[in-house]
Amino acid sequence: MHKYLILFFSVTLFLCACKSTGVPNGIIKPNKMAGLLTEIHLIDGGLYSHVQNPDTLYKYSMGNYLAAFEKFHTDSATFKKSMDYYSTEPDKLSAIYDSVDNRVKALSDSVAKIQMKVRQTAQKADSLKAIHRADSVKKAAQKPVKPVRAIDSLKKLKQKHPDALPKK
Repeated sequence: MHKYLILFFSVTLFLCACKSTGVPNGIIKPNKMAGLLTEIHLIDGGLYSHVQNPDTLYKYSMGNYLAAFEKFHTDSATFKKSMDYYSTEPDKLSAIYDSVDNRVKALSDSVAKIQMKVRQTAQKADSLKAIHRADSVKKAAQKPVKPVRAIDSLKKLKQKHPDALPKK
């Protein structure tokens, strides 16, 4: 009996010491969780960047959150269960949030690059307009005004209506 007791406690101790480093079933994998958290934080940022009524926030935010859950093929219950699990594993949660931070920075950088290109394109278009305006002003300055034409038009007017012009 003493052998069985020692064997039982040895096996129990061995099984307790073998802690799985993987993620249990029913929990969202870390890479997928990082993507989902990125989406959720972007949705939160978009919702809270404008002043809105609480009813409006709830009304419009639920659709956005459900779309994010659908995009990652999960639901809010699984997300909550996964967040509860990762909250008990701070190392894993920290690694996930490092990934979220990197993704948000990459998105921010790409948006900044696009905005810079748009700004440069607009600036180039404005400079082309300014050049065209300056060119048309230069052309107008180069054209001599023909005073002969004004005299001709007065002669024509005098021929058509001799009483229209005042006499000297």
